[in-house]
Amino acid sequence: MQEIAGDGDNHEIQGQDALLIAGALQKAILSSVNFSSIATDAQGVIQIYNVGAERMLGYSAADIVNKITPADISDPQEVIARAKALTDELDTPIAPGFEALVFKASRGIEDIYELTYIRKDGSHFPAVVSVTALRDNQESIIDT
Repeated sequence: MQEIAGDGDNHEIQGQDALLIAGALQKAILSSVNFSSIATDAQGVIQIYNVGAERMLGYSAADIVNKITPADISDPQEVIARAKALTDELDTPIAPGFEALVFKASRGIEDIYELTYIRKDGSHFPAVVSVTALRDNQESIIDT
């Protein structure tokens, strides 16, 4: 461990080390070919699409990022069914599309569900989807 010259307080160095470790962990996750990571902005447009997602779905990041929402590569009938089920469950109208995929998570409710993605070649891929809204210290959703 290094010590800062002057007051001997090493909290700044520890904080920097923690940030480096967190950054390395994020890079490892996003670079993994074994795990798909797809992140959107608040409007649902995909902003992060890792190599695992490329491998799973057959689209390159250039095909996807800043162009479409996850609903665009999901089985449309399942997205409609999810919107209807959530509308019934939560007694509030939920539109099919991106909103149906993130409705619970955007309200702080843990959400894990099954969804069929459609690969670039047209084949279908069943996936377990875990949706988390990234929040700042004030609990506001972070827009990537």
